[in-house]
Amino acid sequence: MSKLFSSDEEVGPEEAHRRAQEEQKAEAVAKAPAKKAPAKKAAAAGEHEPAKAAPAAKKTAAAVPAPRAATHTHEPVQSGSPTHPTVSKGTGKTLEHDQMLTVHILTHVPEHSPREDDPHYHLFEQAKSRLKRQGMWQCIINDDLCDGEPELHHTHVEFSQINQVDEKKIMQALGLHFETDEDFQKWAESPGNLEVLCANHHRAHYGIHVIPGPLWEALRFHKTGTGPAAEFVPASQVEADGAGSGDDEKKPAAKKAAAK
Repeated sequence: MSKLFSSDEEVGPEEAHRRAQEEQKAEAVAKAPAKKAPAKKAAAAGEHEPAKAAPAAKKTAAAVPAPRAATHTHEPVQSGSPTHPTVSKGTGKTLEHDQMLTVHILTHVPEHSPREDDPHYHLFEQAKSRLKRQGMWQCIINDDLCDGEPELHHTHVEFSQINQVDEKKIMQALGLHFETDEDFQKWAESPGNLEVLCANHHRAHYGIHVIPGPLWEALRFHKTGTGPAAEFVPASQVEADGAGSGDDEKKPAAKKAAAK
């Protein structure tokens, strides 16, 4: 028919108008099912073939990039929730809080002889004896966090690091003067590089060897009766006691004692 009647003039204006309306209706009907078909097909697949629908969902999820993690903001701590840094809505001040800090340190210790073989080791022992005679054999911090026997700590340069430091930098920083390397070696084992610390402040719970410098310096000038700036908690104790969980009953015994 389209080849026989190819124009409105050949079929008449009324017939052409009727055909145009029918064609429009046919197009509208044809388009409507086309839009709904995918939804119906997906629904049918979900009802009759659940096993096949799952892989399709996985494929779609894999194709969509994972959203970036939202920036973490600290909200006021609710009762029973983990402890986080918080800010008071009333004053704008940071509220008191505990924050776990895990530090893995790789130390580089050069080859060195045993301390006892050091020709200057006797100076270390002499300094210890002199401090005891003068009644100074006690932790220089001497506060409520002290515990354990006194020990001598190399303040500026550890014995194992003597060959790794620049003598000129030490002289400049500390206002010293070494004529020879021998002078430097003697100074390293003298009171100028030694201080008395209790075991707790030296190697243990509040030890200078286990707590980062900026936090330990606050312990050096710690005000008696206040909480410690930081404390060392072994990994085994964190796992066993739940330290840092916000539960006071699970915090280290030493910390609860300090809080009292």
